[in-house]
Amino acid sequence: MVPKNPPVFLKIINQVYSYKLPLTKQMDGGNSGWRPPSVIFVPLLLCGGFIFYIDVFHLKTFSVNASFKLSAPRFIGYSKTNDLRGFLVKTEACRIPDMDPFDSSVKRYISKPKQFVCNKNKPPLMEANLTYVYMLNDSLSSYLVKDLSALKCCYSPFYRVEPSSTQGDTKISYNKCVQFNQSAKVEDDFIRVACTYEKKEIYKDFFSFVPIKPRITKFSTEPKKLNVLIIGLDAVSRLNFHRQMPNTVKTLKNMGAVELLGYNKVGDNTFPNLVPVLTGLHESELKKDCWPKKTDKFDKCNFIWKNYSASGYATAFGEDATWMGIFNYVKRGFKQQPTDYFWGPFDYASEKQIGNAHDMNVNQCIGSRAVYKVLLDYIMKFVNTMTQRQIPYFGFFWGASLSHDYLNKPHLGDDSYTDFFNQLEQSDFLKNTVLIFMSDHGIRWGDIRSTYQGRMEERLPFLFIVLPKDYRDNFPQTVANMNRNVNRLTTPFDLHETLKDLLNPYSLQNVFINERIGKRSGKERSYSLFEPIPTNRTCEKAGISSHWCTCQASASISKNDSVVIDATKFVVNYLNNQLKGYAECANLTLAEIYDARIHAVKDNLKGNTYSEDYTVVFRTVPGDGKFEATIRRYVSKKGKKTHFDVMGTVSRINLYGSQSLCMTDFHLKLYCYCIT
Repeated sequence: MVPKNPPVFLKIINQVYSYKLPLTKQMDGGNSGWRPPSVIFVPLLLCGGFIFYIDVFHLKTFSVNASFKLSAPRFIGYSKTNDLRGFLVKTEACRIPDMDPFDSSVKRYISKPKQFVCNKNKPPLMEANLTYVYMLNDSLSSYLVKDLSALKCCYSPFYRVEPSSTQGDTKISYNKCVQFNQSAKVEDDFIRVACTYEKKEIYKDFFSFVPIKPRITKFSTEPKKLNVLIIGLDAVSRLNFHRQMPNTVKTLKNMGAVELLGYNKVGDNTFPNLVPVLTGLHESELKKDCWPKKTDKFDKCNFIWKNYSASGYATAFGEDATWMGIFNYVKRGFKQQPTDYFWGPFDYASEKQIGNAHDMNVNQCIGSRAVYKVLLDYIMKFVNTMTQRQIPYFGFFWGASLSHDYLNKPHLGDDSYTDFFNQLEQSDFLKNTVLIFMSDHGIRWGDIRSTYQGRMEERLPFLFIVLPKDYRDNFPQTVANMNRNVNRLTTPFDLHETLKDLLNPYSLQNVFINERIGKRSGKERSYSLFEPIPTNRTCEKAGISSHWCTCQASASISKNDSVVIDATKFVVNYLNNQLKGYAECANLTLAEIYDARIHAVKDNLKGNTYSEDYTVVFRTVPGDGKFEATIRRYVSKKGKKTHFDVMGTVSRINLYGSQSLCMTDFHLKLYCYCIT
């Protein structure tokens, strides 16, 4: 009886015995089938028996490992050896020059910054870890403490108070001070420590922690998620980042970071360049969508952290120099706390009470610690806590105290940022985390801004993205697309689309990406960096006004040219029109033209007119304001009539300080010279 499902070896034997070679014609004309000698079946039987043995008992010893990986796909029309000599971006629609960070035109402005001193070099008396605040016994002598029993310390938890609709986001409330000896366990977000010795206050300090909030205890990493950690450093161009922080650059490269070389800003200062990252909207669109009045708060706006919160992520937002923060400078912030963890109130309270080493716009220190280091310490606590508890997170942190005011000052933070990123890497905190390190624009004022390179740098901030190694290995086409975009024109709008993709990063399979590409018209304003950006992308298509565009070729033109003079006078008149209705502001007069350039604009023919773009740098009085503007000149082909338009924002490229204290509009502060 033959079984219904005979073993493999019986099937083989049956096939062997039933097999006959083709018939051959014999010499006598008869047909005969050839039969092999019996001995040939011995090895066949042995082989069949061996296969049966493996088939029945499933011996793993003889299993074949088929878990090999395919190499990353190549893209038609894309070559890593593409000739980019002299350019960062070299496409049919955009060419951004590759400039030397130490070019002779800017080298004179590069110098070694002086290290600032915190708290007159007096060390802190207290320190904190993830959950405890504790005394540093080695510091007792610096506070002249000889009798420990006479030292009395306590900590006061404090918290943000929800402001009214007419108040700024600066209200703080303190709880009763809790006495402790040499250490205390803390379960609050923020505390203020005060110590008295022989009934005289000798020490005050502030510490921040990351307690687990009830809302996030149920959050899980299933289905599989990637954390997103965004860290910003204000006002640092890509070239200045390479100049001032070479060790940090090297560390990021060793971590596998992708550097976007054509990342172009879309607005003047921090606010209009981060609003697109966080909302996908231009500043003007934000006003229509959720922020119609400058006195309104931002609660109704759809920031990307709301998407992450709804998807089961813990969210955090923190920045230093909060008084001039993204949503605080001449604005009213939020009514309700925007994220699960909100560090702004801590910075505001601590800088107000123990901020020191003030320079230009910022306190450089909180007590005995550099402000930027205090922020980095909090970020590390947040990442460490979320990782330990396996809670997925989205964190957005912005540092301005180190880099906002001076070209060379970021150099002071090179070692600290290097150590910070190394610690993230070595502690395995980035195993399931996408790290984005970025800036909003380059330095916006100072002598370097009078140079062509300084102008270009101001429009090209740095952007690095580090993807987890496992993700890079398993999504080669997605990663290849991002690498291809290294040398493409990219914007904050694209970064927002990328953050949206990271809400569901494991859906970015080849089929999904290719389907999306197939639906693109090529005219979209924004693209995810996980898909290829078209080579015919222009600044106009990308939502970058001519004033901020770095794609255009340009040439110097005489500042005495009649068109240049007329265009500059037009801009001054434009500024005065902007200030109409503000009697406290002086009428501006053109004093001097410093520089002028004409841009090559593709497709500038429009019916019976053509256009030319000019960039001029000039000074006005009173106040000696130094400005940069891009003006489009429209010329009629028939009558040779000319009219002008200001493209984008008029940039203020020197400091205005207290000249505009009478002005509350944060845009017009750049132009107003107060006469009252």
